[in-house]
Amino acid sequence: MPNSTTRRFEQFWASEKSLAVLLVILLIHIFIVFPLGESRIGRIASVTFYFLLLSAGMFYFTHTRKDVGKLLLSIVALASLCIGFFAQQRLLDLLTDFSLLLFCCLLVWAVLVKTFSEGPVTFYRIQGAIVVYLLLSLIFSIVYQIFFQLKGVTAFNGLSGSPENSFIYFSLTTLTSTGFGDISPALPSIRSVANLESLIGQLYPAILIARLVSMEYEASKNR
Repeated sequence: MPNSTTRRFEQFWASEKSLAVLLVILLIHIFIVFPLGESRIGRIASVTFYFLLLSAGMFYFTHTRKDVGKLLLSIVALASLCIGFFAQQRLLDLLTDFSLLLFCCLLVWAVLVKTFSEGPVTFYRIQGAIVVYLLLSLIFSIVYQIFFQLKGVTAFNGLSGSPENSFIYFSLTTLTSTGFGDISPALPSIRSVANLESLIGQLYPAILIARLVSMEYEASKNR
């Protein structure tokens, strides 16, 4: 019975249905948890949902034996995140941010491979495309967080409240080219990163739509 349960568990994370779980976690994390800010409840909620994201990513990575390195990275990110909750230190925060950044980049690649693999375009693949888009906003928000920790408050203009909350807000407005202007980068290096994010935010949907349409067209011809 345990072997059967384990097999079904592995089959689920190897299937396209796992993309829906990642999407739900990201939506809750970005649009519900982040607005809570640096309050005690907000920090607990943030650690909880990062834990869920990392755990989901670990399951997603490790349905084959070839992903031991990704599993170790997930464990390092998870451990540094939990330790950082109780002992806030700059070096530890940087370690957490860098490990989360690398983890999210690997997760983007894994989801892209599954989303654009051969086969018909399903609703789960569309969800996978949305997962990548949200992960991109999370990745750039972590990059801005790293710049903030290295350069201090002079790195950005208009920051107020929780920096982490501000960075995901700034990242989303940059990725979607909304650009309210209430927060802006003050250093040339950060401006270049923001320009890159804005460019990706414009190109990704156009390329994505074209690719998904062509895949569905090819699949319909084969049917």
